[in-house]
Amino acid sequence: MTDNITNFNYLSPTGFKVVVGRENYKHLQYFAQSVQHPGLEVQGVEVPYKRTNVSFTGNFIQNSTLTMDILIDENMESYKEMYDWMLRMVNEEHELVSPRGAIVPSSYADITVSILTSANNANRSIKYRNAFPTSLGDIQFAATSTGEYIVFPVSFKFDYFEFS
Repeated sequence: MTDNITNFNYLSPTGFKVVVGRENYKHLQYFAQSVQHPGLEVQGVEVPYKRTNVSFTGNFIQNSTLTMDILIDENMESYKEMYDWMLRMVNEEHELVSPRGAIVPSSYADITVSILTSANNANRSIKYRNAFPTSLGDIQFAATSTGEYIVFPVSFKFDYFEFS
């Protein structure tokens, strides 16, 4: 059985890189501290038959939420990028060009998480298509902090993901 295994290296939890597919989110990809890959669920269908229910496979996949913890820099640029993205979503008037002619970013962006090998080379990637933020978490300031840096959680919904 072990004759078929060619790589005995285990996946490191620190071996990842996040790239948000828009030039407007450079701080998000640089300061991403953790990524929680969402789970998948296929709802079964139960059909009554005589005195029992017969289960069949479902016909669609339900994605959980993509969650990240983002480190906040001193200028709070990473937080401001997320805040501005969420404001654009709720204030969007379905125009892609602003009155001054500048391109307004879309409410959707592709997010790619590259999985790195033990040599820090990209080995696999997960691309979340048409992602948008749904939750911007709390920031806790505390005078009694032990020296840990502040992070904030952010959650995304997306259409689907591609694993390559």
